[in-house]
Amino acid sequence: MVLENELQKWETEFKKGFSKPFILLTLAEKPNYPYQVTKTIIGRTKGQIAIAGSNIYPILKKLEDDGLILGQKEKNSKNRIYALTEEGKKFIIPLIQSMKEFTQIVQQMIDTPGEL
Repeated sequence: MVLENELQKWETEFKKGFSKPFILLTLAEKPNYPYQVTKTIIGRTKGQIAIAGSNIYPILKKLEDDGLILGQKEKNSKNRIYALTEEGKKFIIPLIQSMKEFTQIVQQMIDTPGEL
């Protein structure tokens, strides 16, 4: 039970690390609302990655502060729709390359764990 709980904590942490890239990749497809961004991520990861509604707003704020996305209110609405900025569009290409390289490193580590 202790190992199972610890594993869950680790899984949560490494999944959390992909939240920002997954949001950016989702917004690279098209501008969207926070709710729809989370739904898209859940769908594309077959439910393995889910960003809680309360957690997405601080992430969006950070991405906006970094100049990678821009949120705009719709007319006569309090809803904000988010889109990549030009800087965000430029950032996606090296981000994808970096993620590919990282996943290859992870795969190598998994495939050659040494003596177990």
